[in-house]
Amino acid sequence: MSRGRRGKGDWFWRSPVTYDPEERIIEEIRLGGSVSLERSLLVIAGVTAEQEISGYGRKLDTIHEGYLRSFASRFPIGAPPRREHTVFLRARALFEYLWNAKPRRCDGNVLLTDVIDGHLSPDPHRPVGSCVGLTSLYTVVGLREGLRLTLLTNGSHVLNRLTSDDRTCNIENTDPLGFACDLPDTSFVEHPAVMILAHVLNGRGLLREKANDFAAAERDYTKAIQLNPAYGTAYNNRGTIRFLRHDYGSALTDYGRALELSPGLLEAHFNCGLVKLHMGRHLEALEDFNHVLTIDRAHRDARICRDFASAIAEGAAPVAQKHLQPLRPGRED
Repeated sequence: MSRGRRGKGDWFWRSPVTYDPEERIIEEIRLGGSVSLERSLLVIAGVTAEQEISGYGRKLDTIHEGYLRSFASRFPIGAPPRREHTVFLRARALFEYLWNAKPRRCDGNVLLTDVIDGHLSPDPHRPVGSCVGLTSLYTVVGLREGLRLTLLTNGSHVLNRLTSDDRTCNIENTDPLGFACDLPDTSFVEHPAVMILAHVLNGRGLLREKANDFAAAERDYTKAIQLNPAYGTAYNNRGTIRFLRHDYGSALTDYGRALELSPGLLEAHFNCGLVKLHMGRHLEALEDFNHVLTIDRAHRDARICRDFASAIAEGAAPVAQKHLQPLRPGRED
Protein backbone atom coordinates (compact mmCIF):
# COMPACT_ATOMS: atom_id res chain seq x y z
CA MET A 1 0.00 0.00 0.00
CA SER A 2 1.34 3.43 -0.92
CA ARG A 3 1.03 6.65 0.99
CA GLY A 4 -0.04 9.86 -0.75
CA ARG A 5 -0.27 13.43 0.44
CA ARG A 6 -3.58 15.29 0.39
CA GLY A 7 -2.42 18.64 1.69
CA LYS A 8 0.27 20.25 3.76
CA GLY A 9 0.93 18.06 6.75
CA ASP A 10 -2.04 15.83 5.91
CA TRP A 11 -1.12 12.29 4.83
CA PHE A 12 -3.52 9.53 3.79
CA TRP A 13 -3.25 5.95 2.60
CA ARG A 14 -4.38 4.82 -0.80
CA SER A 15 -4.43 1.40 -2.48
CA PRO A 16 -2.11 0.88 -5.44
CA VAL A 17 -3.77 1.09 -8.86
CA THR A 18 -3.72 -2.14 -10.87
CA TYR A 19 -2.15 -1.49 -14.26
CA ASP A 20 -3.30 -3.53 -17.23
CA PRO A 21 -1.34 -2.56 -20.35
CA GLU A 22 -3.90 -4.33 -22.57
CA GLU A 23 -6.73 -2.21 -21.19
CA ARG A 24 -4.68 0.89 -21.90
CA ILE A 25 -4.15 -0.19 -25.52
CA ILE A 26 -7.86 -0.91 -25.96
CA GLU A 27 -8.87 2.41 -24.46
CA GLU A 28 -6.44 4.31 -26.67
CA ILE A 29 -7.84 2.64 -29.79
CA ARG A 30 -11.46 3.23 -28.71
CA LEU A 31 -10.69 6.91 -28.21
CA GLY A 32 -9.32 7.13 -31.75
CA GLY A 33 -5.69 7.31 -30.73
CA SER A 34 -2.72 5.78 -32.49
CA VAL A 35 -0.91 2.73 -31.11
CA SER A 36 2.03 0.68 -32.33
CA LEU A 37 0.50 -2.52 -33.67
CA GLU A 38 3.82 -4.33 -33.35
CA ARG A 39 4.19 -3.41 -29.69
CA SER A 40 0.52 -4.07 -28.94
CA LEU A 41 0.72 -7.59 -30.38
CA LEU A 42 3.78 -8.28 -28.24
CA VAL A 43 2.01 -7.00 -25.12
CA ILE A 44 -1.00 -9.25 -25.77
CA ALA A 45 1.47 -12.12 -26.22
CA GLY A 46 2.58 -11.48 -22.64
CA VAL A 47 5.74 -9.46 -23.32
CA THR A 48 5.61 -6.32 -21.19
CA ALA A 49 9.18 -5.76 -19.98
CA GLU A 50 11.03 -3.31 -22.21
CA GLN A 51 14.02 -5.64 -22.51
CA GLU A 52 11.81 -8.45 -23.80
CA ILE A 53 9.98 -6.13 -26.19
CA SER A 54 13.34 -4.96 -27.55
CA GLY A 55 14.44 -8.59 -27.91
CA TYR A 56 11.44 -9.47 -30.06
CA GLY A 57 11.92 -6.22 -31.96
CA ARG A 58 15.39 -7.45 -32.89
CA LYS A 59 13.93 -10.78 -34.01
CA LEU A 60 11.56 -8.89 -36.27
CA ASP A 61 14.57 -6.91 -37.52
CA THR A 62 16.12 -10.23 -38.51
CA ILE A 63 13.02 -11.22 -40.49
CA HIS A 64 12.75 -7.79 -42.11
CA GLU A 65 16.43 -7.67 -43.03
CA GLY A 66 16.20 -11.15 -44.53
CA TYR A 67 13.33 -9.95 -46.71
CA LEU A 68 15.28 -6.84 -47.77
CA ARG A 69 18.24 -8.95 -48.86
CA SER A 70 15.93 -11.28 -50.73
CA PHE A 71 14.25 -8.38 -52.49
CA ALA A 72 17.57 -6.74 -53.43
CA SER A 73 18.82 -10.01 -54.90
CA ARG A 74 16.09 -9.81 -57.53
CA PHE A 75 17.97 -6.90 -59.11
CA PRO A 76 21.61 -8.06 -59.37
CA ILE A 77 22.59 -5.58 -62.10
CA GLY A 78 21.42 -2.35 -60.48
CA ALA A 79 19.36 -0.85 -57.73
CA PRO A 80 15.73 -1.94 -57.33
CA PRO A 81 13.06 0.26 -58.95
CA ARG A 82 12.00 3.36 -57.07
CA ARG A 83 10.08 2.56 -53.90
CA GLU A 84 6.87 4.31 -54.93
CA HIS A 85 6.76 2.25 -58.14
CA THR A 86 7.12 -1.13 -56.45
CA VAL A 87 4.33 -1.36 -53.88
CA PHE A 88 2.80 -4.55 -55.26
CA LEU A 89 6.21 -5.93 -56.21
CA ARG A 90 7.47 -5.45 -52.66
CA ALA A 91 4.28 -6.85 -51.15
CA ARG A 92 4.51 -10.00 -53.28
CA ALA A 93 8.23 -10.33 -52.53
CA LEU A 94 7.52 -10.18 -48.79
CA PHE A 95 4.78 -12.79 -49.14
CA GLU A 96 7.06 -15.12 -51.12
CA TYR A 97 10.02 -14.55 -48.80
CA LEU A 98 8.00 -15.59 -45.74
CA TRP A 99 6.71 -18.72 -47.47
CA ASN A 100 10.10 -19.69 -48.90
CA ALA A 101 11.81 -19.17 -45.55
CA LYS A 102 9.37 -21.53 -43.78
CA PRO A 103 7.11 -23.47 -46.16
CA ARG A 104 5.41 -25.43 -43.36
CA ARG A 105 3.73 -22.39 -41.90
CA CYS A 106 0.20 -23.22 -40.82
CA ASP A 107 -0.46 -24.09 -37.18
CA GLY A 108 -2.65 -22.92 -34.33
CA ASN A 109 -0.33 -20.23 -32.96
CA VAL A 110 -2.05 -16.86 -32.59
CA LEU A 111 0.42 -15.00 -30.36
CA LEU A 112 3.05 -12.99 -32.23
CA THR A 113 5.89 -14.24 -30.03
CA ASP A 114 5.12 -17.87 -30.92
CA VAL A 115 4.80 -16.94 -34.59
CA ILE A 116 8.14 -15.10 -34.64
CA ASP A 117 9.92 -17.95 -32.84
CA GLY A 118 8.34 -20.51 -35.16
CA HIS A 119 9.40 -18.57 -38.23
CA LEU A 120 12.99 -18.19 -37.05
CA SER A 121 13.33 -21.75 -35.74
CA PRO A 122 15.94 -23.78 -37.64
CA ASP A 123 13.63 -26.77 -37.41
CA PRO A 124 12.01 -26.96 -40.87
CA HIS A 125 9.12 -28.99 -39.48
CA ARG A 126 8.14 -26.47 -36.82
CA PRO A 127 5.01 -24.65 -38.03
CA VAL A 128 4.54 -20.92 -37.60
CA GLY A 129 0.95 -19.84 -36.98
CA SER A 130 -2.78 -19.82 -37.67
CA CYS A 131 -4.45 -17.43 -40.10
CA VAL A 132 -4.45 -14.88 -37.26
CA GLY A 133 -0.79 -15.46 -36.42
CA LEU A 134 0.42 -15.44 -40.02
CA THR A 135 -1.61 -12.33 -40.82
CA SER A 136 -0.16 -10.61 -37.74
CA LEU A 137 3.38 -11.33 -38.90
CA TYR A 138 2.79 -10.22 -42.50
CA THR A 139 1.09 -7.07 -41.23
CA VAL A 140 3.83 -5.93 -38.84
CA VAL A 141 6.62 -6.53 -41.37
CA GLY A 142 4.53 -4.99 -44.15
CA LEU A 143 3.88 -1.89 -42.06
CA ARG A 144 7.63 -1.57 -41.53
CA GLU A 145 7.86 -1.49 -45.34
CA GLY A 146 5.26 1.26 -45.53
CA LEU A 147 2.60 -0.97 -47.10
CA ARG A 148 -1.02 0.20 -46.67
CA LEU A 149 -2.52 -2.94 -45.18
CA THR A 150 -5.98 -3.52 -43.76
CA LEU A 151 -7.74 -6.58 -42.41
CA LEU A 152 -10.46 -8.64 -44.08
CA THR A 153 -12.52 -10.93 -41.87
CA ASN A 154 -15.73 -12.91 -41.84
CA GLY A 155 -15.48 -13.52 -38.10
CA SER A 156 -13.71 -16.87 -38.25
CA HIS A 157 -11.00 -16.18 -40.84
CA VAL A 158 -8.69 -13.23 -41.51
CA LEU A 159 -6.49 -12.08 -44.36
CA ASN A 160 -4.84 -8.87 -45.54
CA ARG A 161 -5.81 -6.31 -48.13
CA LEU A 162 -3.17 -4.12 -49.74
CA THR A 163 -4.16 -0.75 -51.19
CA SER A 164 -2.11 1.51 -53.44
CA ASP A 165 -3.77 4.45 -55.15
CA ASP A 166 -6.98 2.96 -56.58
CA ARG A 167 -5.73 -0.63 -56.72
CA THR A 168 -6.32 -3.32 -54.12
CA CYS A 169 -4.95 -6.81 -53.62
CA ASN A 170 -6.13 -9.52 -51.20
CA ILE A 171 -3.43 -11.55 -49.44
CA GLU A 172 -4.30 -14.99 -48.01
CA ASN A 173 -1.44 -15.82 -45.66
CA THR A 174 -2.38 -19.49 -45.15
CA ASP A 175 -1.99 -20.37 -48.85
CA PRO A 176 1.35 -20.28 -50.71
CA LEU A 177 -0.64 -19.19 -53.79
CA GLY A 178 -2.70 -16.70 -51.80
CA PHE A 179 -1.20 -13.43 -53.06
CA ALA A 180 -3.77 -11.51 -55.14
CA CYS A 181 -6.47 -14.02 -54.26
CA ASP A 182 -10.21 -13.69 -54.74
CA LEU A 183 -12.43 -13.63 -51.66
CA PRO A 184 -14.28 -16.93 -51.21
CA ASP A 185 -17.60 -15.18 -50.51
CA THR A 186 -19.18 -11.80 -49.80
CA SER A 187 -19.20 -12.14 -46.01
CA PHE A 188 -15.77 -10.55 -45.53
CA VAL A 189 -15.66 -7.06 -44.04
CA GLU A 190 -12.69 -4.68 -44.17
CA HIS A 191 -11.26 -3.24 -40.93
CA PRO A 192 -8.17 -1.22 -39.99
CA ALA A 193 -5.12 -3.42 -39.48
CA VAL A 194 -5.18 -2.77 -35.72
CA MET A 195 -8.35 -4.89 -35.47
CA ILE A 196 -6.15 -7.98 -35.74
CA LEU A 197 -5.71 -7.44 -31.99
CA ALA A 198 -9.33 -8.45 -31.40
CA HIS A 199 -8.76 -11.73 -33.24
CA VAL A 200 -5.61 -12.43 -31.23
CA LEU A 201 -7.53 -11.83 -28.00
CA ASN A 202 -10.31 -14.14 -29.17
CA GLY A 203 -7.75 -16.79 -30.11
CA ARG A 204 -6.03 -16.47 -26.74
CA GLY A 205 -9.42 -16.84 -25.09
CA LEU A 206 -9.99 -20.12 -26.93
CA LEU A 207 -6.63 -21.41 -25.69
CA ARG A 208 -7.47 -20.47 -22.12
CA GLU A 209 -10.93 -22.00 -22.41
CA LYS A 210 -9.39 -25.30 -23.59
CA ALA A 211 -7.14 -25.13 -20.53
CA ASN A 212 -10.30 -24.71 -18.37
CA ASP A 213 -9.25 -21.21 -17.32
CA PHE A 214 -12.76 -19.89 -17.91
CA ALA A 215 -12.37 -16.61 -16.02
CA ALA A 216 -9.32 -15.62 -18.10
CA ALA A 217 -11.05 -16.74 -21.30
CA GLU A 218 -14.08 -14.58 -20.54
CA ARG A 219 -11.82 -11.58 -19.94
CA ASP A 220 -10.17 -12.16 -23.31
CA TYR A 221 -13.49 -12.41 -25.15
CA THR A 222 -14.71 -9.26 -23.40
CA LYS A 223 -11.55 -7.39 -24.41
CA ALA A 224 -12.04 -8.53 -28.00
CA ILE A 225 -15.59 -7.16 -27.89
CA GLN A 226 -14.44 -3.88 -26.36
CA LEU A 227 -11.93 -3.51 -29.17
CA ASN A 228 -14.40 -4.48 -31.89
CA PRO A 229 -18.04 -4.27 -30.75
CA ALA A 230 -19.13 -5.77 -34.10
CA TYR A 231 -17.21 -9.02 -33.48
CA GLY A 232 -19.99 -11.61 -33.46
CA THR A 233 -17.68 -14.59 -32.96
CA ALA A 234 -16.34 -13.17 -29.69
CA TYR A 235 -19.91 -12.73 -28.40
CA ASN A 236 -20.63 -16.35 -29.27
CA ASN A 237 -17.51 -17.55 -27.48
CA ARG A 238 -18.17 -15.43 -24.39
CA GLY A 239 -21.72 -16.79 -24.33
CA THR A 240 -20.25 -20.28 -24.11
CA ILE A 241 -18.30 -19.37 -20.97
CA ARG A 242 -21.45 -17.94 -19.41
CA PHE A 243 -23.38 -21.05 -20.39
CA LEU A 244 -20.79 -23.27 -18.71
CA ARG A 245 -21.22 -21.42 -15.42
CA HIS A 246 -25.04 -21.72 -15.79
CA ASP A 247 -25.60 -18.00 -16.34
CA TYR A 248 -28.14 -18.81 -19.02
CA GLY A 249 -29.68 -15.36 -19.29
CA SER A 250 -26.33 -13.70 -20.02
CA ALA A 251 -25.35 -16.52 -22.36
CA LEU A 252 -28.55 -16.11 -24.37
CA THR A 253 -27.96 -12.35 -24.58
CA ASP A 254 -24.47 -12.95 -25.99
CA TYR A 255 -25.68 -15.57 -28.47
CA GLY A 256 -28.46 -13.25 -29.60
CA ARG A 257 -26.00 -10.43 -30.12
CA ALA A 258 -23.71 -12.76 -32.08
CA LEU A 259 -26.59 -13.54 -34.44
CA GLU A 260 -27.49 -9.88 -34.84
CA LEU A 261 -23.92 -9.19 -35.94
CA SER A 262 -23.31 -12.45 -37.84
CA PRO A 263 -26.65 -13.96 -38.97
CA GLY A 264 -24.83 -16.79 -40.75
CA LEU A 265 -23.04 -17.98 -37.59
CA LEU A 266 -24.58 -21.46 -37.44
CA GLU A 267 -23.07 -22.39 -34.09
CA ALA A 268 -24.72 -19.37 -32.48
CA HIS A 269 -28.12 -20.65 -33.70
CA PHE A 270 -27.36 -24.03 -32.13
CA ASN A 271 -26.16 -22.40 -28.93
CA CYS A 272 -29.34 -20.34 -28.63
CA GLY A 273 -31.33 -23.56 -28.85
CA LEU A 274 -29.14 -25.32 -26.31
CA VAL A 275 -29.41 -22.58 -23.71
CA LYS A 276 -33.19 -22.31 -24.25
CA LEU A 277 -33.42 -26.06 -23.75
CA HIS A 278 -31.72 -25.70 -20.38
CA MET A 279 -34.05 -22.81 -19.52
CA GLY A 280 -37.10 -24.97 -20.22
CA ARG A 281 -38.12 -23.02 -23.35
CA HIS A 282 -38.49 -26.19 -25.40
CA LEU A 283 -40.64 -24.92 -28.29
CA GLU A 284 -38.29 -21.99 -28.92
CA ALA A 285 -35.31 -24.34 -28.71
CA LEU A 286 -36.98 -26.64 -31.22
CA GLU A 287 -37.16 -23.79 -33.74
CA ASP A 288 -33.43 -23.10 -33.35
CA PHE A 289 -32.45 -26.74 -33.84
CA ASN A 290 -34.70 -27.10 -36.88
CA HIS A 291 -33.07 -24.00 -38.36
CA VAL A 292 -29.61 -25.51 -37.87
CA LEU A 293 -30.68 -28.78 -39.48
CA THR A 294 -32.13 -27.05 -42.52
CA ILE A 295 -28.65 -25.69 -43.18
CA ASP A 296 -26.56 -28.63 -41.96
CA ARG A 297 -28.48 -31.91 -41.96
CA ALA A 298 -25.43 -33.73 -40.59
CA HIS A 299 -25.26 -31.61 -37.39
CA ARG A 300 -25.42 -34.49 -34.90
CA ASP A 301 -25.79 -32.42 -31.73
CA ALA A 302 -28.61 -30.39 -33.22
CA ARG A 303 -30.43 -33.62 -34.15
CA ILE A 304 -30.09 -35.04 -30.62
CA CYS A 305 -31.30 -31.80 -29.06
CA ARG A 306 -34.16 -31.44 -31.54
CA ASP A 307 -35.41 -34.95 -30.73
CA PHE A 308 -35.21 -34.20 -27.02
CA ALA A 309 -37.04 -30.87 -27.29
CA SER A 310 -39.66 -32.36 -29.62
CA ALA A 311 -40.37 -35.26 -27.28
CA ILE A 312 -40.90 -32.91 -24.33
CA ALA A 313 -43.07 -30.54 -26.33
CA GLU A 314 -45.27 -33.42 -27.49
CA GLY A 315 -45.47 -34.93 -24.03
CA ALA A 316 -43.92 -38.16 -25.21
CA ALA A 317 -41.24 -40.14 -23.45
CA PRO A 318 -38.18 -37.97 -24.03
CA VAL A 319 -34.73 -38.97 -25.12
CA ALA A 320 -32.73 -39.81 -22.02
CA GLN A 321 -31.47 -36.62 -20.34
CA LYS A 322 -28.04 -38.21 -19.98
CA HIS A 323 -27.53 -37.86 -23.74
CA LEU A 324 -27.54 -34.06 -23.33
CA GLN A 325 -24.93 -34.02 -20.56
CA PRO A 326 -21.81 -34.09 -22.79
CA LEU A 327 -23.19 -31.53 -25.24
CA ARG A 328 -21.49 -28.17 -25.09
CA PRO A 329 -22.08 -24.99 -27.07
CA GLY A 330 -20.29 -24.65 -30.39
CA ARG A 331 -17.35 -22.25 -30.77
CA GLU A 332 -15.75 -20.28 -33.56
CA ASP A 333 -12.00 -19.65 -33.89
